[in-house]
Amino acid sequence: MMDAPALIPLRAVIGFLGFLGIVLQYILKVTLSVAINGMVVHSTNTEVADETCPTPDNANANSSGTAQEGEFDWDDEMQGYILSSYYYGYAATNILGGYAAARFSARWVYGMGLLTAGVFTALGPLCAYAGAILFMFSRIIVGLASGVIIPAMHVLFPKWFPESERQRITGALFSATYLGTVLSMASSGSMVKNLGWTSVFYIYGGITIFSVLPWFYFVYDEPESHPRVSEKEKIYILENTKRNRAKKTEKNTESHHKDDLIGNPWPMILTSAPMWVHAFIMFGTGWVSFTLLSELPTYVGNILHYDIDDVSISALKLRGRYACIGSALCLLGVTLVNCDVTVIIVLFVLTMVSRCAVYGGSYMNHLYLFPQAYGSAAGLALTASNLTGILTPLVTSAFVSGRQTVQQWKYVFYVSMGMATLPYVFYLIFGSAEDQETPWIEKRKMKRKQQCVP
Repeated sequence: MMDAPALIPLRAVIGFLGFLGIVLQYILKVTLSVAINGMVVHSTNTEVADETCPTPDNANANSSGTAQEGEFDWDDEMQGYILSSYYYGYAATNILGGYAAARFSARWVYGMGLLTAGVFTALGPLCAYAGAILFMFSRIIVGLASGVIIPAMHVLFPKWFPESERQRITGALFSATYLGTVLSMASSGSMVKNLGWTSVFYIYGGITIFSVLPWFYFVYDEPESHPRVSEKEKIYILENTKRNRAKKTEKNTESHHKDDLIGNPWPMILTSAPMWVHAFIMFGTGWVSFTLLSELPTYVGNILHYDIDDVSISALKLRGRYACIGSALCLLGVTLVNCDVTVIIVLFVLTMVSRCAVYGGSYMNHLYLFPQAYGSAAGLALTASNLTGILTPLVTSAFVSGRQTVQQWKYVFYVSMGMATLPYVFYLIFGSAEDQETPWIEKRKMKRKQQCVP
Protein backbone atom coordinates (compact mmCIF):
# COMPACT_ATOMS: atom_id res chain seq x y z
CA MET A 1 0.00 0.00 0.00
CA MET A 2 2.89 2.34 0.69
CA ASP A 3 4.12 1.98 -2.91
CA ALA A 4 0.75 2.70 -4.53
CA PRO A 5 1.15 6.49 -4.63
CA ALA A 6 4.26 6.01 -6.80
CA LEU A 7 1.94 5.25 -9.76
CA ILE A 8 1.05 8.95 -9.62
CA PRO A 9 3.77 11.05 -7.97
CA LEU A 10 2.49 12.45 -4.71
CA ARG A 11 3.88 15.87 -5.58
CA ALA A 12 1.59 15.84 -8.65
CA VAL A 13 -1.41 15.25 -6.36
CA ILE A 14 -0.26 18.04 -4.08
CA GLY A 15 0.22 20.32 -7.08
CA PHE A 16 -3.29 19.53 -8.33
CA LEU A 17 -4.89 20.16 -4.93
CA GLY A 18 -2.95 23.41 -4.63
CA PHE A 19 -4.18 24.34 -8.10
CA LEU A 20 -7.78 23.46 -7.18
CA GLY A 21 -7.66 25.50 -3.98
CA ILE A 22 -6.35 28.57 -5.80
CA VAL A 23 -9.05 28.16 -8.46
CA LEU A 24 -11.69 28.13 -5.72
CA GLN A 25 -10.08 31.06 -3.94
CA TYR A 26 -10.30 33.16 -7.10
CA ILE A 27 -13.86 32.05 -7.74
CA LEU A 28 -14.78 33.31 -4.27
CA LYS A 29 -12.89 36.52 -4.97
CA VAL A 30 -14.38 37.30 -8.38
CA THR A 31 -17.92 36.00 -8.14
CA LEU A 32 -19.24 39.06 -6.27
CA SER A 33 -18.25 41.25 -9.23
CA VAL A 34 -20.86 39.40 -11.28
CA ALA A 35 -23.37 38.62 -8.53
CA ILE A 36 -23.62 42.24 -7.39
CA ASN A 37 -25.41 43.09 -10.64
CA GLY A 38 -28.20 40.77 -9.54
CA MET A 39 -28.16 42.06 -5.97
CA VAL A 40 -28.64 45.79 -6.48
CA VAL A 41 -31.55 47.84 -7.72
CA HIS A 42 -30.57 49.35 -11.05
CA SER A 43 -31.53 52.84 -12.14
CA THR A 44 -31.38 54.18 -15.68
CA ASN A 45 -29.56 57.48 -16.18
CA THR A 46 -31.08 58.88 -19.37
CA GLU A 47 -28.80 61.93 -19.33
CA VAL A 48 -25.73 59.89 -20.27
CA ALA A 49 -27.42 57.21 -22.34
CA ASP A 50 -26.14 58.82 -25.57
CA GLU A 51 -22.56 58.63 -24.24
CA THR A 52 -22.55 54.85 -23.95
CA CYS A 53 -22.44 52.31 -26.75
CA PRO A 54 -25.56 51.60 -28.81
CA THR A 55 -27.78 48.88 -27.40
CA PRO A 56 -27.29 45.69 -29.45
CA ASP A 57 -30.29 44.24 -31.23
CA ASN A 58 -30.21 41.04 -29.17
CA ALA A 59 -30.02 42.81 -25.81
CA ASN A 60 -33.85 42.77 -25.38
CA ALA A 61 -34.74 42.70 -21.71
CA ASN A 62 -31.60 41.25 -20.25
CA SER A 63 -30.64 44.33 -18.31
CA SER A 64 -34.15 44.97 -17.07
CA GLY A 65 -34.44 41.37 -16.00
CA THR A 66 -31.37 41.76 -13.90
CA ALA A 67 -32.65 45.01 -12.41
CA GLN A 68 -35.92 43.34 -11.32
CA GLU A 69 -33.93 40.79 -9.32
CA GLY A 70 -32.06 43.45 -7.34
CA GLU A 71 -32.92 43.72 -3.65
CA PHE A 72 -30.40 46.23 -2.31
CA ASP A 73 -30.36 49.96 -2.90
CA TRP A 74 -26.60 50.41 -3.05
CA ASP A 75 -25.31 53.31 -5.16
CA ASP A 76 -22.09 53.17 -7.22
CA GLU A 77 -19.98 54.45 -4.34
CA MET A 78 -21.31 51.85 -1.90
CA GLN A 79 -20.80 49.12 -4.50
CA GLY A 80 -17.19 50.25 -4.84
CA TYR A 81 -16.66 49.91 -1.08
CA ILE A 82 -18.34 46.49 -1.04
CA LEU A 83 -16.24 45.22 -3.96
CA SER A 84 -13.02 46.48 -2.37
CA SER A 85 -13.82 45.18 1.14
CA TYR A 86 -12.53 41.70 0.27
CA TYR A 87 -9.13 43.17 -0.53
CA TYR A 88 -8.78 44.99 2.79
CA GLY A 89 -8.62 41.58 4.39
CA TYR A 90 -6.76 39.95 1.52
CA ALA A 91 -3.85 42.38 1.49
CA ALA A 92 -3.61 42.39 5.29
CA THR A 93 -2.68 38.72 5.67
CA ASN A 94 -0.25 38.06 2.80
CA ILE A 95 2.86 38.79 4.88
CA LEU A 96 1.41 37.11 7.98
CA GLY A 97 0.43 34.06 5.93
CA GLY A 98 3.89 33.69 4.44
CA TYR A 99 5.53 34.04 7.86
CA ALA A 100 3.14 31.63 9.61
CA ALA A 101 3.46 29.04 6.86
CA ALA A 102 7.27 29.16 6.99
CA ARG A 103 7.45 29.25 10.78
CA PHE A 104 4.72 26.75 11.64
CA SER A 105 2.80 24.76 9.01
CA ALA A 106 1.99 25.66 5.42
CA ARG A 107 -0.41 22.72 5.28
CA TRP A 108 -2.56 24.04 8.12
CA VAL A 109 -2.33 27.69 7.13
CA TYR A 110 -3.49 26.88 3.60
CA GLY A 111 -6.22 24.44 4.67
CA MET A 112 -7.73 26.57 7.42
CA GLY A 113 -7.61 29.64 5.20
CA LEU A 114 -9.54 27.84 2.48
CA LEU A 115 -12.06 26.42 4.97
CA THR A 116 -12.72 29.80 6.59
CA ALA A 117 -13.13 31.49 3.20
CA GLY A 118 -15.68 28.86 2.17
CA VAL A 119 -17.68 29.16 5.41
CA PHE A 120 -17.96 32.95 5.33
CA THR A 121 -18.80 32.92 1.62
CA ALA A 122 -21.71 30.59 2.36
CA LEU A 123 -22.81 33.00 5.10
CA GLY A 124 -22.66 35.93 2.63
CA PRO A 125 -26.41 36.12 1.79
CA LEU A 126 -27.38 36.10 5.48
CA CYS A 127 -24.95 38.96 6.12
CA ALA A 128 -26.18 40.90 3.07
CA TYR A 129 -29.78 40.78 4.28
CA ALA A 130 -28.58 42.01 7.68
CA GLY A 131 -27.07 45.11 6.08
CA ALA A 132 -24.32 46.43 3.83
CA ILE A 133 -21.88 46.91 6.71
CA LEU A 134 -22.20 43.32 7.92
CA PHE A 135 -21.89 42.08 4.33
CA MET A 136 -18.70 44.10 3.92
CA PHE A 137 -17.43 42.60 7.18
CA SER A 138 -18.09 39.06 5.89
CA ARG A 139 -16.18 39.86 2.70
CA ILE A 140 -13.28 41.21 4.77
CA ILE A 141 -13.18 37.89 6.65
CA VAL A 142 -13.21 35.97 3.35
CA GLY A 143 -10.33 38.17 2.22
CA LEU A 144 -8.39 37.67 5.46
CA ALA A 145 -8.69 33.89 5.10
CA SER A 146 -7.91 33.90 1.39
CA GLY A 147 -4.85 36.07 1.85
CA VAL A 148 -2.84 33.24 3.45
CA ILE A 149 -3.54 30.63 0.75
CA ILE A 150 -1.10 31.59 -2.01
CA PRO A 151 1.73 32.56 0.40
CA ALA A 152 1.36 29.13 2.05
CA MET A 153 1.56 27.48 -1.37
CA HIS A 154 4.73 29.44 -2.07
CA VAL A 155 6.21 27.92 1.09
CA LEU A 156 5.17 24.37 0.16
CA PHE A 157 6.37 24.73 -3.41
CA PRO A 158 10.17 24.53 -2.94
CA LYS A 159 9.82 21.69 -0.43
CA TRP A 160 7.96 19.39 -2.82
CA PHE A 161 9.06 20.37 -6.33
CA PRO A 162 12.65 19.91 -7.56
CA GLU A 163 14.35 22.91 -9.10
CA SER A 164 14.28 21.33 -12.57
CA GLU A 165 10.46 21.22 -12.41
CA ARG A 166 9.72 24.58 -10.84
CA GLN A 167 9.69 26.87 -13.86
CA ARG A 168 7.33 24.57 -15.76
CA ILE A 169 5.04 23.84 -12.83
CA THR A 170 4.86 27.44 -11.65
CA GLY A 171 3.07 28.56 -14.80
CA ALA A 172 0.58 25.70 -14.59
CA LEU A 173 -0.04 25.93 -10.85
CA PHE A 174 -0.51 29.66 -10.48
CA SER A 175 -2.43 30.06 -13.73
CA ALA A 176 -5.22 28.74 -11.50
CA THR A 177 -5.88 32.40 -10.72
CA TYR A 178 -6.87 33.02 -14.32
CA LEU A 179 -8.90 29.80 -14.60
CA GLY A 180 -10.78 30.66 -11.41
CA THR A 181 -11.54 34.11 -12.81
CA VAL A 182 -12.85 32.79 -16.11
CA LEU A 183 -14.88 29.99 -14.50
CA SER A 184 -16.45 32.43 -12.07
CA MET A 185 -17.42 34.90 -14.77
CA ALA A 186 -18.59 32.14 -17.08
CA SER A 187 -20.93 30.57 -14.53
CA SER A 188 -21.93 33.24 -12.03
CA GLY A 189 -24.10 35.19 -14.46
CA SER A 190 -26.14 32.12 -15.38
CA MET A 191 -26.47 31.10 -11.75
CA VAL A 192 -27.70 34.57 -10.76
CA LYS A 193 -30.19 34.61 -13.63
CA ASN A 194 -31.54 31.08 -13.16
CA LEU A 195 -31.06 30.32 -9.46
CA GLY A 196 -30.88 33.75 -7.87
CA TRP A 197 -27.88 35.70 -6.61
CA THR A 198 -27.68 33.73 -3.35
CA SER A 199 -26.82 30.57 -5.28
CA VAL A 200 -23.28 31.67 -6.11
CA PHE A 201 -22.47 32.06 -2.42
CA TYR A 202 -24.06 28.80 -1.31
CA ILE A 203 -22.72 26.63 -4.15
CA TYR A 204 -19.18 27.98 -4.34
CA GLY A 205 -18.89 28.28 -0.57
CA GLY A 206 -20.05 24.66 -0.14
CA ILE A 207 -17.66 23.31 -2.78
CA THR A 208 -14.77 25.15 -1.13
CA ILE A 209 -15.60 23.74 2.29
CA PHE A 210 -15.61 20.15 1.02
CA SER A 211 -12.39 20.65 -0.97
CA VAL A 212 -10.50 20.94 2.31
CA LEU A 213 -11.00 17.22 3.07
CA PRO A 214 -8.67 15.84 0.35
CA TRP A 215 -6.22 18.64 1.09
CA PHE A 216 -5.64 17.52 4.67
CA TYR A 217 -5.54 13.86 3.64
CA PHE A 218 -2.94 14.16 0.88
CA VAL A 219 -0.89 17.25 1.76
CA TYR A 220 1.83 17.46 4.41
CA ASP A 221 4.43 20.14 5.00
CA GLU A 222 7.37 18.11 3.71
CA PRO A 223 8.14 14.69 2.23
CA GLU A 224 9.86 13.50 5.41
CA SER A 225 6.66 13.77 7.46
CA HIS A 226 4.24 12.35 4.88
CA PRO A 227 2.95 8.86 5.77
CA ARG A 228 1.99 7.97 2.19
CA VAL A 229 4.94 9.12 0.09
CA SER A 230 7.00 6.39 -1.55
CA GLU A 231 10.62 6.05 -0.46
CA LYS A 232 11.76 6.50 -4.06
CA GLU A 233 9.91 9.78 -4.52
CA LYS A 234 11.01 11.08 -1.13
CA ILE A 235 14.67 10.46 -1.93
CA TYR A 236 14.24 12.06 -5.36
CA ILE A 237 12.65 15.19 -3.87
CA LEU A 238 15.22 15.55 -1.10
CA GLU A 239 18.15 15.17 -3.48
CA ASN A 240 16.78 17.59 -6.07
CA THR A 241 15.56 20.31 -3.73
CA LYS A 242 18.97 20.60 -1.97
CA ARG A 243 17.30 19.70 1.30
CA ASN A 244 19.77 16.92 2.08
CA ARG A 245 22.58 19.44 2.03
CA ALA A 246 20.51 21.83 4.13
CA LYS A 247 20.01 19.14 6.76
CA LYS A 248 23.75 18.47 6.95
CA THR A 249 24.43 22.19 7.24
CA GLU A 250 22.13 22.44 10.25
CA LYS A 251 24.63 20.41 12.27
CA ASN A 252 27.41 22.97 12.03
CA THR A 253 27.94 26.07 14.12
CA GLU A 254 26.31 28.38 11.59
CA SER A 255 22.95 26.56 11.57
CA HIS A 256 21.29 29.37 13.52
CA HIS A 257 21.43 31.62 10.44
CA LYS A 258 18.50 29.82 8.83
CA ASP A 259 16.35 30.21 11.93
CA ASP A 260 17.33 33.88 12.12
CA LEU A 261 16.25 34.40 8.52
CA ILE A 262 12.88 32.74 9.08
CA GLY A 263 12.36 34.57 12.37
CA ASN A 264 13.40 38.04 11.22
CA PRO A 265 14.22 38.29 7.51
CA TRP A 266 13.00 41.86 7.14
CA PRO A 267 16.29 43.78 7.40
CA MET A 268 17.52 41.75 4.45
CA ILE A 269 14.30 41.85 2.42
CA LEU A 270 13.46 45.51 2.94
CA THR A 271 16.94 46.69 1.97
CA SER A 272 17.00 44.72 -1.29
CA ALA A 273 16.42 46.88 -4.37
CA PRO A 274 15.62 43.84 -6.61
CA MET A 275 12.94 42.81 -4.11
CA TRP A 276 11.27 46.22 -4.29
CA VAL A 277 11.36 46.06 -8.09
CA HIS A 278 9.78 42.61 -7.88
CA ALA A 279 7.06 44.02 -5.60
CA PHE A 280 6.48 46.87 -8.08
CA ILE A 281 6.06 44.33 -10.89
CA MET A 282 3.48 42.52 -8.79
CA PHE A 283 1.72 45.82 -8.07
CA GLY A 284 1.48 46.64 -11.78
CA THR A 285 0.18 43.24 -12.85
CA GLY A 286 -2.22 43.26 -9.92
CA TRP A 287 -3.61 46.62 -10.97
CA VAL A 288 -4.49 45.31 -14.44
CA SER A 289 -5.99 42.12 -13.04
CA PHE A 290 -8.15 43.70 -10.38
CA THR A 291 -9.36 46.47 -12.66
CA LEU A 292 -10.80 43.79 -14.90
CA LEU A 293 -11.88 41.41 -12.14
CA SER A 294 -13.82 44.00 -10.18
CA GLU A 295 -15.07 46.28 -12.93
CA LEU A 296 -15.46 44.27 -16.14
CA PRO A 297 -19.08 43.18 -15.45
CA THR A 298 -20.08 46.80 -14.73
CA TYR A 299 -18.36 48.08 -17.88
CA VAL A 300 -19.87 45.35 -20.04
CA GLY A 301 -23.37 45.94 -18.69
CA ASN A 302 -23.44 49.74 -18.44
CA ILE A 303 -21.32 50.75 -21.44
CA LEU A 304 -21.50 47.89 -23.93
CA HIS A 305 -25.05 46.84 -22.92
CA TYR A 306 -23.95 43.26 -23.34
CA ASP A 307 -25.03 40.14 -21.46
CA ILE A 308 -22.23 39.11 -19.09
CA ASP A 309 -23.05 35.43 -19.81
CA ASP A 310 -22.25 35.93 -23.48
CA VAL A 311 -19.05 37.76 -22.60
CA SER A 312 -17.90 34.94 -20.33
CA ILE A 313 -18.62 32.24 -22.89
CA SER A 314 -16.71 34.25 -25.49
CA ALA A 315 -13.77 34.49 -23.10
CA LEU A 316 -13.65 30.73 -22.70
CA LYS A 317 -13.71 30.16 -26.46
CA LEU A 318 -11.09 32.79 -27.29
CA ARG A 319 -8.52 32.00 -24.63
CA GLY A 320 -6.60 29.37 -26.57
CA ARG A 321 -6.56 31.02 -29.99
CA TYR A 322 -4.43 34.11 -29.52
CA ALA A 323 -0.80 34.68 -28.66
CA CYS A 324 0.25 36.81 -25.69
CA ILE A 325 0.76 40.52 -26.29
CA GLY A 326 1.35 43.24 -23.74
CA SER A 327 -1.48 44.08 -21.36
CA ALA A 328 -0.91 47.77 -21.95
CA LEU A 329 -1.25 47.42 -25.73
CA CYS A 330 -4.47 45.46 -25.32
CA LEU A 331 -5.96 48.13 -23.06
CA LEU A 332 -4.87 50.82 -25.51
CA GLY A 333 -6.74 48.90 -28.18
CA VAL A 334 -9.88 48.92 -26.01
CA THR A 335 -9.76 52.73 -25.85
CA LEU A 336 -9.36 53.00 -29.64
CA VAL A 337 -12.10 50.66 -30.88
CA ASN A 338 -14.81 52.37 -28.82
CA CYS A 339 -17.92 50.17 -29.21
CA ASP A 340 -16.89 47.16 -31.27
CA VAL A 341 -18.00 44.58 -28.71
CA THR A 342 -16.35 41.56 -30.35
CA VAL A 343 -12.95 43.24 -30.62
CA ILE A 344 -13.22 44.60 -27.08
CA ILE A 345 -13.92 41.15 -25.65
CA VAL A 346 -10.98 39.69 -27.59
CA LEU A 347 -8.73 42.46 -26.23
CA PHE A 348 -9.90 41.88 -22.65
CA VAL A 349 -9.14 38.17 -22.98
CA LEU A 350 -5.71 38.93 -24.42
CA THR A 351 -5.08 41.37 -21.59
CA MET A 352 -5.59 38.61 -19.03
CA VAL A 353 -3.63 36.06 -21.05
CA SER A 354 -0.75 38.54 -21.30
CA ARG A 355 -0.93 39.19 -17.60
CA CYS A 356 -0.72 35.44 -16.96
CA ALA A 357 2.67 35.30 -18.68
CA VAL A 358 4.08 36.52 -15.36
CA TYR A 359 3.40 33.10 -13.83
CA GLY A 360 6.00 31.48 -16.05
CA GLY A 361 8.43 34.32 -15.48
CA SER A 362 8.95 36.77 -12.63
CA TYR A 363 6.05 35.65 -10.41
CA MET A 364 8.32 33.37 -8.33
CA ASN A 365 11.32 35.68 -8.45
CA HIS A 366 11.45 35.85 -4.64
CA LEU A 367 12.41 32.14 -4.58
CA TYR A 368 15.61 33.02 -6.40
CA LEU A 369 16.26 36.25 -4.54
CA PHE A 370 15.82 34.63 -1.10
CA PRO A 371 16.26 30.81 -1.17
CA GLN A 372 15.54 30.47 2.57
CA ALA A 373 13.41 33.50 3.44
CA TYR A 374 11.07 33.08 0.46
CA GLY A 375 7.95 32.83 2.66
CA SER A 376 8.18 36.38 3.98
CA ALA A 377 9.37 37.67 0.60
CA ALA A 378 6.34 36.07 -1.06
CA GLY A 379 4.10 37.78 1.49
CA LEU A 380 5.56 41.20 0.66
CA ALA A 381 5.24 40.63 -3.10
CA LEU A 382 1.65 39.42 -2.81
CA THR A 383 0.74 42.29 -0.50
CA ALA A 384 1.96 44.72 -3.15
CA SER A 385 -0.16 42.94 -5.74
CA ASN A 386 -3.29 42.71 -3.63
CA LEU A 387 -3.23 46.29 -2.39
CA THR A 388 -4.44 47.10 -5.89
CA GLY A 389 -7.63 45.20 -5.13
CA ILE A 390 -8.42 47.92 -2.59
CA LEU A 391 -7.38 50.78 -4.83
CA THR A 392 -8.80 49.88 -8.23
CA PRO A 393 -12.53 49.88 -7.29
CA LEU A 394 -12.08 53.22 -5.55
CA VAL A 395 -10.15 54.76 -8.45
CA THR A 396 -12.68 53.41 -10.94
CA SER A 397 -15.55 54.73 -8.85
CA ALA A 398 -13.91 58.17 -8.77
CA PHE A 399 -13.91 58.24 -12.57
CA VAL A 400 -17.29 56.66 -13.39
CA SER A 401 -19.60 57.14 -10.37
CA GLY A 402 -22.62 58.96 -11.80
CA ARG A 403 -20.78 59.29 -15.14
CA GLN A 404 -21.04 55.93 -16.88
CA THR A 405 -19.71 57.04 -20.27
CA VAL A 406 -17.25 55.67 -22.82
CA GLN A 407 -14.85 58.55 -22.20
CA GLN A 408 -14.79 58.15 -18.41
CA TRP A 409 -14.02 54.44 -18.79
CA LYS A 410 -11.16 55.32 -21.14
CA TYR A 411 -9.57 57.19 -18.24
CA VAL A 412 -9.81 54.00 -16.17
CA PHE A 413 -7.99 52.05 -18.88
CA TYR A 414 -5.36 54.78 -19.34
CA VAL A 415 -4.44 54.49 -15.66
CA SER A 416 -4.18 50.71 -16.00
CA MET A 417 -1.94 51.09 -19.05
CA GLY A 418 0.45 53.23 -17.02
CA MET A 419 0.42 50.78 -14.14
CA ALA A 420 1.18 47.93 -16.54
CA THR A 421 4.07 49.70 -18.27
CA LEU A 422 6.00 51.58 -15.59
CA PRO A 423 7.03 48.55 -13.45
CA TYR A 424 8.53 46.80 -16.48
CA VAL A 425 10.67 49.85 -17.22
CA PHE A 426 11.94 49.75 -13.65
CA TYR A 427 12.61 46.01 -13.91
CA LEU A 428 14.67 46.45 -17.06
CA ILE A 429 16.83 48.99 -15.25
CA PHE A 430 17.00 47.70 -11.67
CA GLY A 431 15.57 44.17 -11.68
CA SER A 432 17.49 40.97 -10.95
CA ALA A 433 16.96 37.26 -10.29
CA GLU A 434 20.31 36.75 -8.58
CA ASP A 435 20.60 35.42 -5.03
CA GLN A 436 20.42 38.35 -2.60
CA GLU A 437 20.46 36.20 0.51
CA THR A 438 23.91 34.60 0.39
CA PRO A 439 25.83 37.92 0.00
CA TRP A 440 23.78 39.38 2.85
CA ILE A 441 24.60 36.41 5.12
CA GLU A 442 28.29 36.65 4.23
CA LYS A 443 28.34 40.34 5.12
CA ARG A 444 26.60 39.54 8.38
CA LYS A 445 29.20 36.87 9.21
CA MET A 446 32.05 39.27 8.45
CA LYS A 447 30.50 41.95 10.65
CA ARG A 448 30.15 39.48 13.53
CA LYS A 449 33.80 38.38 13.15
CA GLN A 450 34.97 41.99 13.17
CA GLN A 451 32.98 42.65 16.34
CA CYS A 452 34.64 39.66 18.02
CA VAL A 453 38.17 40.84 17.20
CA PRO A 454 39.66 42.58 20.27
